[in-house]
Formats: sequence, C-alpha cells, structure tokens
Amino acid sequence: MVRLRMQRFGRTHRPFYRINAIDQQTRRNGRVLENLGHYDPMCKDEDKQIVLKVEEIKAWLAKGAQPSDTVRDMLGKADILEGKMKDKWIADRELNMKRGECKKALKEIEGIVASLDKMAEDSEADLTPFSNAAKKAHNIARNTLSRAKADDAAKALAEAKDAMSKAEAAKPAPAPEPEPEAEEEAAAE
Repeated sequence: MVRLRMQRFGRTHRPFYRINAIDQQTRRNGRVLENLGHYDPMCKDEDKQIVLKVEEIKAWLAKGAQPSDTVRDMLGKADILEGKMKDKWIADRELNMKRGECKKALKEIEGIVASLDKMAEDSEADLTPFSNAAKKAHNIARNTLSRAKADDAAKALAEAKDAMSKAEAAKPAPAPEPEPEAEEEAAAE
C-alpha cells in the first residue's frame, strides 16, 4: 500500500520535511514514488510553511493511498480531504479535543485529592469518606478520562470543607483557666 508521509531533512534543530508518496514498507528516508510538497516549520510566514501539490495528492488519494496522521491533519486543514476520509479526520479531531479537556479535568481532580489529603492531615475531623470519594473519582477519570468525574471530585471537596467547618464549630471551647488569686484563696482555706 502507498502512504503519504513526511521525510525529514535539514539539520539539527532546523528540520525540513518533504511530503511524499512512499511504499508502506519502505523506511522513512527510502525510495520515493512522488514528491507531493514540503513542510518547513522554521519558516516565519505561515502561508509558506506548507506547500502542497493539490492535484497530485488528490490523484494518489483516488488511487487508495493512505496519509499518515500528521499528513492527514495537514490535508484536512488545507481542505483537500473528501468523503469518508474527511469525516474520519473530523471525528478524530473532535475526539482529540475532548481528550484534551478530560486531561485538564484529571489535573483538577489530582489537585482536589491533594487538597483533601492536606485537609485530613491538618484537621481532627474524619474526612476519610470524602477523600475516598475523590480518590475513586480520580481512578475512574484516569481510566476513562471523563469530565463528569471532575465534578464528582469537586463535590467531595466541598462536602469535606463543610464537614471540617462543622467539626471545628462543634469542638468544645477550652475551659477557662482559674485565676491564680482564686487558687491562692482556695489553698488558704
């Protein structure tokens, strides 16, 4: 099968890529079937960073060539993809965006769990159920990368703060110490 993929050129810290049609089993810098453009990430002008030969690319796609993920993203942004390939690119892009949002939510949950652990160390109140709820939400979110679990962890943090404030309010006030004069009078009697 033919793949549309990039070939790295340039020097250290100055990459330059050619976009080529290459047999799938050929190594990265192996024999090229056709040069289809180039990508220069170091170019300051964004219009000149990616140069594509649109007609040749469409011809290769019509023959069944499969672009690599990076090249597919470039072709999708340049509006060269058509049909099922474009639909798949859009779906994958939305999935990646959601995955990024979920990773942010996971970071939020980790912060909440750390806050609960610190509160549990600093307080005499029993915050174990709230800490366990947040840790459970963290484990589930880590496994599924779900935004909804961040809300569960935030709820557990709010409940833990309420429980801690109630425990501090219910703490008996320390008994006032007797004045030294009263002690001397009691001892004299």
